[in-house]
Amino acid sequence: DDESYIDMSTSLSGSGPAYIFLLMEAMIDAGVHMGFSRETATALVHQTLLGSTLYAMDSKQHPAILRNSVTSPAGTTASAIYELENGKFRTVIKDAIWACYRRSLEMGGSDSNVGPGRVNFPQVNLKEMLPDSKIPGSHHPIEPPSDEMTNVSGEKK
Repeated sequence: DDESYIDMSTSLSGSGPAYIFLLMEAMIDAGVHMGFSRETATALVHQTLLGSTLYAMDSKQHPAILRNSVTSPAGTTASAIYELENGKFRTVIKDAIWACYRRSLEMGGSDSNVGPGRVNFPQVNLKEMLPDSKIPGSHHPIEPPSDEMTNVSGEKK
């Protein structure tokens, strides 16, 4: 309902299918590389994603709990999760979602300097900040440069 969430929902839900399709593509390609036919690998991946999604929706548990429930210590899934985490899987996914959000903001004409590692500085009027032409934290007035050069002892050169 709230239009302020459009860019955020674009980054999760609007572009989300592309992220999932890329994951599916990678899983299917790995299955084919291991020896499955493309048809079999595709069916396995489709059923895995469908079953996982339905289970997550039905259980209403946090994904970490679900993942832990299917990961045996020192098992095959633990080895795979280790590789995903070592490859910064979460970071890459989060960074991609933030990139999508920023691009959506840009396309809508909004400030896109948001998210981790970004600092959104407000525009500042220096004349308002520097009353009486003083440098902040200093008692010295700001003076225009002089045409005359002097040496250390104050003598004109």
